[in-house]
Amino acid sequence: MKIKVGISGDLLNVDNEPCFGNEALLKLENRDDIEISWMDKNIQEITPEDASKFDAILLNLPTASAQSVARKDCKLKIISRFGVGYDSVDISAMKEKNIIVTNTPNAVRRPVAVAALTMIFALSSRLLIKNDLVRSGKWNDRTNFMGKGLTKKTLGIIGAGSIGKETIKLSQPFFNNIIAFDPFLSKTQLHDNGALKVELTELAQKSDFIVILCNLNEETKGMINKSFFSKMKQSAYIINLSRGPVINEKDLEVALENKSIFGAGLDVTSQEPLALDSQLMSYENIILTPHSLCWTDECFHNIASEAIESIINFFDQKPIINQVNR
Repeated sequence: MKIKVGISGDLLNVDNEPCFGNEALLKLENRDDIEISWMDKNIQEITPEDASKFDAILLNLPTASAQSVARKDCKLKIISRFGVGYDSVDISAMKEKNIIVTNTPNAVRRPVAVAALTMIFALSSRLLIKNDLVRSGKWNDRTNFMGKGLTKKTLGIIGAGSIGKETIKLSQPFFNNIIAFDPFLSKTQLHDNGALKVELTELAQKSDFIVILCNLNEETKGMINKSFFSKMKQSAYIINLSRGPVINEKDLEVALENKSIFGAGLDVTSQEPLALDSQLMSYENIILTPHSLCWTDECFHNIASEAIESIINFFDQKPIINQVNR
């Protein structure tokens, strides 16, 4: 009997081709013992029917809940999450059912770090505002929108794990100081990575640019709130590339409205897609991207390859490097 692998349908592009290219799929297609199927593009959650049909699922946006795997005929053995975040998967429920959950931290490390720099450069140069000046015939207004140089500035990193470490490394040539908040890393570990360990309050007070790269959990949900914004420099920017709920967006809106911070860059928001009538849309000093700033052909190929490798290694009884629910 063949191993049945379901692939998240939202990974198909408008031409019904894999958005990560076909090369990564060859690892599955070349196996006589594996049968792959594309799942419904429109599902928001893995259904019990899916869990009873597939031995493995390569999962992108749909969630995986306790209800997804509640039926007695559930045959699902592994969920390979496309990307580094896995808050959309009920880890406790999967562990109870002995379903392995993996992610792809290696494939996204460099792309997300590059995305962080992209956001920093775009904000510091006021790129989108200057683009609008040209398009609206306001060329001579350019002297009113001076950018901010970085060589004397301090970069603050919230969450200095795999991606944070890479961001610190890539940012070193541009910033005068790099500080980081991460309760799981020691002063020595952060120093060796190129950053000074500080508490969250000190990071808020000293940073000119703040990049959020931490996981979303009960401790970090709403962590960046009114109190945090009140401690930031009025000239500072905050950038979120982790998960939307880490920031209390109502408090962010107040900070932007009152100009108590200079601006923000959000690749993630609490509601995705972001509603067109969201208050966040009304500020010119914020850059909004659709949870995809790091997406490139290279990034997606590498994510798919890493995710598929976890599935194959499981069925070949080889070590799985990226299991998140041991």
